[in-house]
Amino acid sequence: MPADGDLLADERITGEVLGVVYADADTGFGVVELALQEDGGARCSGPLSDVVEGQTLTLVGRWRDHPRYGRTFESVYYEQVAPSTVAGLRSFLASERFEHVPERARLRVLTTFGAGAGRVIEHETGRLVAEAGLDPDDAEALHEAWMTGQALGELVRLVEPAGWPMDAVRAAHARFGTDAARLARQDPYRLLEAERVRFAHADALARSLGIAPTDPRRLAAGARAAVAAARRGEGHQHLPREECVRAAMPLLRVDAILAAAGVDAAVAEGALEVEEVAGVAVVSTPAGFAAERDLADGLARLLTTTRSRLQAHLEGVDPAPELTTGQADAVRAAFASPVSVLTGGPGTGKTRTVQEIVRAAEEADLEVALCAPTGRAAKRLEELVGRSATTVHRLLEARPVTGGGFAFRYGEHERLPQDLLVVDEVSMCDTWLAGRLVRALDDGAHLVLVGDPDQLPSVGPGDVLRDVLRSSVVPSTVLTEIHRQAAGSRIVGLAREVLAGTVGVLKGADGDVFLAEEARRPAIVPRVVEAVAERAPAYFGVEIDDVQVLAPMYKGPAGVHALNAALKERLNPADGRPSVAGFHVGDRVMQTRNDPELDVANGDVGRVVDLSRRGKTLRVAFPRGEVTYDADQARDLVAAWAVTVHKSQGGEWPVVVLVCDRSHRIMLWRNLVYTAVTRAQRALIVVGQAEALRAAARHDRPSDRRTGLAWRLEQADLDADRRATHPSRTVRPA
Repeated sequence: MPADGDLLADERITGEVLGVVYADADTGFGVVELALQEDGGARCSGPLSDVVEGQTLTLVGRWRDHPRYGRTFESVYYEQVAPSTVAGLRSFLASERFEHVPERARLRVLTTFGAGAGRVIEHETGRLVAEAGLDPDDAEALHEAWMTGQALGELVRLVEPAGWPMDAVRAAHARFGTDAARLARQDPYRLLEAERVRFAHADALARSLGIAPTDPRRLAAGARAAVAAARRGEGHQHLPREECVRAAMPLLRVDAILAAAGVDAAVAEGALEVEEVAGVAVVSTPAGFAAERDLADGLARLLTTTRSRLQAHLEGVDPAPELTTGQADAVRAAFASPVSVLTGGPGTGKTRTVQEIVRAAEEADLEVALCAPTGRAAKRLEELVGRSATTVHRLLEARPVTGGGFAFRYGEHERLPQDLLVVDEVSMCDTWLAGRLVRALDDGAHLVLVGDPDQLPSVGPGDVLRDVLRSSVVPSTVLTEIHRQAAGSRIVGLAREVLAGTVGVLKGADGDVFLAEEARRPAIVPRVVEAVAERAPAYFGVEIDDVQVLAPMYKGPAGVHALNAALKERLNPADGRPSVAGFHVGDRVMQTRNDPELDVANGDVGRVVDLSRRGKTLRVAFPRGEVTYDADQARDLVAAWAVTVHKSQGGEWPVVVLVCDRSHRIMLWRNLVYTAVTRAQRALIVVGQAEALRAAARHDRPSDRRTGLAWRLEQADLDADRRATHPSRTVRPA
């Protein structure tokens, strides 16, 4: 009897896609109707979410009798076949895959070559210009779009034995395009350069291609992956070399000798570097070391500027008399030192201090900018200070670059025009972004870093705010005095108790903190839904959008995924309505990364107001205006009825519902709960167990990120007289 894999490979059907019945952009699963070449039609399912109407495919898989839909062909992978009829070609070329090619160009190709157009597009691109009269750019775009579809099918077929998820396939295809399958055959570990491809994916593909466990390419890739995992998962800027070896061992399933050989191989090929930091040999990527050096050098440049223009204007600044001593000191530091730090917990007056810094600068006719790492944090800063604020990416005028990432208009060759820059929520800022921002500041400009080091650190590598404070190189002011308007707040009191590690008695209603004690895990989600949909709006007189649910984890019976599903069912049920990328009109969504092309920022929250199922687009209303997403761009959106505490950073809501359950214990840390508590403005509702919150307060996760910024700042040459003889390059915009 043949093996199961042989059965999968035995059946092949070929036909033209008549229509796409269902497509899930996240999983890659799709259902299509296929007109078979051997007569008749078939419903087909499998990794087909990217296929389009009019495309001709050969599917490999098996026939199944589906209990609801009847006879269905379940495909494992597909191969693109050139459509054999003019009608099929017309449908295929009219799909969104070719929408960037002018319609007149597509029609001219069909008119000129008829049913043979596919062969010409694929193999004889020159004829598109010579005989059909296409512009060379249009001819190349047509060829690339055609080959892209073919390349994706080829890649799906190659990685199928390795069981790759579709998001990893798409990431590899997006990164390498038509070369993805060829590069994968040469060295599957090259695909680790793609955003969503992990070592386990590449390793499974390598095994299917017969690559040995001790192959030097595999060992080097394992070392790279160990460093990448430490940077991505733990936020480390680097790893001590011996720690890197230990991290690579379980990943590669080899002993220390082979793991060390992998580290050495990765260093030899330039994928990793070894550097001595504070007397320890540490390993990181070249880009990781460069980002930290760049930030340290930039801060040193600002600190050693000989007499800044702000000092000349405001040497004798006189803060408002109602400020506390600490606030007044922070205002003076903002003008006395080119770089200064302002920190403090909730209720200590950081916002009032920033208002005074901005007022004093504006009165001196100096140009001021306010920014924050995320869109939500920038919006909150704008509302609190009463001045325009933006994200760091927007301030630097970011633009996307091919292959991923950003390029910025402002940097060392063209500096920002502002005299004073205030950056809020600096604890959220990773090393790379902070370095780009500092690089863009001109000599003589002043930088004020504002944040709370007790909150969660940045998602990306580094520990910028804590490292700057630890270095003792940058003047800092820590506000500790609780102001009268905040002194009576139980929210502020609870936040301080969490930091102290001892939470006092929590009862049903205690000022602006409310406890919904619930030991039965299945009852937590229904209680949260009831609080959001009815109780909180009625009791506090707020809109549902003023209530935000936070939870430590995505998974689990009381995690963000379960909460979002239940909240959507109550607040905006699907009810058979059309959707795009899993979203319906009325859904509350959050942007998860900066996208300069759409002018949306990480953390922006909006609502879906319209969609086109046929065009696979949806329109989202944000506070800044409406934005139209296609299905690919919509992958950067997540449901936002409930969000993780990490995603809530930089935001505040009138009412916060915090889920605190024992099932979250691996994530219940002091700084996480502190961050969650301080997101609430008027009321905090804790649903779960008081003991779980107390346990979190006792569980201090030390700030043990492996970074070198503090050491680099301490080692920097801060002698202003010597640095003044080596002025940095400054190019002002005309």
